[in-house]
Amino acid sequence: MSNTSQYPQFVANIILRGKIEAVTGLHIGGSKDKLEIGGVDSPVVRDPRTRYPYLPGSSIKGKMRSLLEYFLGVVSEDGKVSSADEVVRIFGKSADDGSETGPTRLVVRDAMPDKATVEMWENLDSELLYTEYKSENTLNRLTSAANPRFIERVVAGSTFDLEMVFTVLRMNENDTVEKIKTEDLKRLCIALKLLESNYLGKSGSRGYGKVKFHFAKPVVLSKEDYEQGAENKFEELQEELHTGDCPHTTKDIYEAIVKQLP
Repeated sequence: MSNTSQYPQFVANIILRGKIEAVTGLHIGGSKDKLEIGGVDSPVVRDPRTRYPYLPGSSIKGKMRSLLEYFLGVVSEDGKVSSADEVVRIFGKSADDGSETGPTRLVVRDAMPDKATVEMWENLDSELLYTEYKSENTLNRLTSAANPRFIERVVAGSTFDLEMVFTVLRMNENDTVEKIKTEDLKRLCIALKLLESNYLGKSGSRGYGKVKFHFAKPVVLSKEDYEQGAENKFEELQEELHTGDCPHTTKDIYEAIVKQLP
C-alpha cells in the first residue's frame, strides 16, 4: 500500500495577463550608480540591459499584500508581515516559518513596458532617458530656505505587460475548489481593487503612483492541460497583448476568473 497522500492536490493554474497603466507619474526606486551635481536625487529602477524602467513584481505583490492585511484587520502588532492564514494562503510566508497553508499561490512577474510605451518614451521631450524629472522643494518654516530635490518618474500614460499566476491547490479534503473561489480568489481581486484606490511606489500622498489594471480573458491550465498539451491555450499565452485585447477591469475580473474554473 502506498503511503503517498493525495494532498496537496494541484487543480489548475490561473494565468492573468494584461496591462498595468501608470495613470499618474510613478516612482519605484533603483540604485544610483554615481552622484552628479544637479542630477536626479532619486532614480527609478531600470532593466540593466535595455535601460527601460519597469515595475518589479515584488513591488506589486508586496503592496497588494500590505493593503489586504489592513483590509482584513490582520496587521501584526510588531509591524512585521502578517502570518494570518487568509493572507498567507495567497501570498505565502518565509520558508523558515512552518505553515499548514502550503506554498504561496500567487506569482507576480516583473512588468516590462509594452511596445507602444517604448515608442512613446523614445519621443519624449525630456532631459532624461525614457522618464521625466519631478522637481520638489522642502521649505524651512522659519527661514523660507528651499531644499530642492529632483525625483525621476515614469511618465503618466505608460503601460506595462502584466502577468500573474494563481495556483489552485487543495491542501486537504475540506479545501474545496468552491472554497478557493469564494475566499482566496475573492480576496485576491479585492487586493487588486485596493491597489487601484491607493498607489504603487513612493510619494502616493503627493500624487504619484496611481495605477489601473486592464485584463485579458483569464486562461486556466488544468492538470489535464499540462499532461495533454492543450496547444490552443499555450499558443494563446504566447500572443502579444494590446490594451484593446484587455476588456476586463478590477470590477469584473473575479467573475471572469470564476467562469473559467470547473
